Amino acid sequence: MYYFVNTSINPKKSGIEHAEMKRLALFNQHHVPAKMVTRFFSLSLHQTLKSAGIAAENQINLFDFIQHSSQQPTTAMTIDDLHLAADLRVEAVGRNYEVYQDNQLLMKVNTFANTQKQLNNVQYYDQNGKLVKTDWYDTRGFKGLEQFYAADGQVASEQVFNPAGEVVYQTFHMADRQNQVQNSLYRFINYGGQDWSFTGETAMTTFFLDELNRTSKNAVFVVDRTYELAYAALHMRTKAFKVMHLHSNHVNDPAHPKTAGLNFNYAYALNNLDQWNGVIASTAQQTADFQDRFGNQPAVYTIPVGIVDDATLAAPKPAWETRTAGKIIFVARLAEEKQQDQVIRAFKQVRQQVPNATLDFWGYANGDTGKKLRALVEKLGLQSAVSFNDYTTDLTAVYNDAQLAMLTSRAEGFALALLEGQAHGVPQIAYDVKYGPRDIIRDGQDGRLVPVNDEDALAAAMIDLLTHPKQLAAYSQQAYQDAQRFSTAAVWQQWQPLMQAATAFYQGEGATQR
Repeated sequence: MYYFVNTSINPKKSGIEHAEMKRLALFNQHHVPAKMVTRFFSLSLHQTLKSAGIAAENQINLFDFIQHSSQQPTTAMTIDDLHLAADLRVEAVGRNYEVYQDNQLLMKVNTFANTQKQLNNVQYYDQNGKLVKTDWYDTRGFKGLEQFYAADGQVASEQVFNPAGEVVYQTFHMADRQNQVQNSLYRFINYGGQDWSFTGETAMTTFFLDELNRTSKNAVFVVDRTYELAYAALHMRTKAFKVMHLHSNHVNDPAHPKTAGLNFNYAYALNNLDQWNGVIASTAQQTADFQDRFGNQPAVYTIPVGIVDDATLAAPKPAWETRTAGKIIFVARLAEEKQQDQVIRAFKQVRQQVPNATLDFWGYANGDTGKKLRALVEKLGLQSAVSFNDYTTDLTAVYNDAQLAMLTSRAEGFALALLEGQAHGVPQIAYDVKYGPRDIIRDGQDGRLVPVNDEDALAAAMIDLLTHPKQLAAYSQQAYQDAQRFSTAAVWQQWQPLMQAATAFYQGEGATQR
């Protein structure tokens, strides 16, 4: 069993989650057992999985695991299922309710939007009108969480329930010496016939990973969020094949990979490199840089995170003339490290030479980056030509309508968006950074690589391509061809050395057994 270890799966996913989903589909295609593993509690997890097209059996969450609810069917639970006493007065407030005994407010019953009044939570009040408890309902239709409040209104303790209504987990919140509230104790209730207590979330995660390992044969743990999960994985007590996945630069300055300081996301894992059985890098250049500094113990495997599925490669290709002339897209979360502000300033020059050019951003915003970028667009007077669009799960129509795509990150691990654009025949311009753009874009054939942070070069490249439509169309045809380098067959072949090493490890032939 291959476990892809993460913290959570959210409705708006980062590149790591998208990479895991592509990897999961690849393993499913080749009938190799694999699951996405998460540890955060989420009452809407299975709704998110369904929206993302992830089958319940292809994932395992820590709380699902102790609730025995991974395969729980969905039922609609409404206020009628609370079986309120007949003498209580229920008043509708929009799609929600307030429940009174005489004139005393007892509870507020809140429902999910866009449902047939399915229960979201029930808030309970004391005789002084103070909130004392909230029951939260899983989107599958059972009470999943109970929260109790202290006198100051802060959550004092929580309990998680299984679908049968039994408590399976408790946590208690207490103030430390600085009066900062934090979880001081985590407990599994009646797990395996006894209660288990943990002093922190990391210790609880280690226990969970060990339990997964005990229920699996020859398990391989690919840790995709190293900063959050490396400590838990490396402190497992059971024998397991553990792999660190590098999703971004492992050093702060990739221009000096032998001497630069370690990226804080990987520092702990790299300082304990001898405890890993393998490392995955997404590009050959990162593999070379990593080995140049750390050697090849453990082994480093070059495996792209990007995969172009067979359906995309076989899909009909829209005629170039059907694309919207001058349409430029930028697909990425709005984040400071993506440097979308540089594209906006360069685009100001483009509009002077190509009046019909437009620039569309696609992705959710980190922090206040979206607000800052919108302010810059307004300052430069580009409101009529620049649009901001939220995260979407299906960008096929966006790619098929664009003539050009951009990426101006100061650093990348692979750049999934570049490969997705290439697979849809979109010529692309990107900063020539480690790692990713130079492994995907073939400069001068399917796109352009320009010097990092050179806004004038960025503008010149956009203008040159948009004013030479025949060259742009030729780039598009080449992009379709180049995307085949990342077909499912090609990427699956690159997984083989790691898989063979895992098999040897469990057969007792590994060089080192950790």
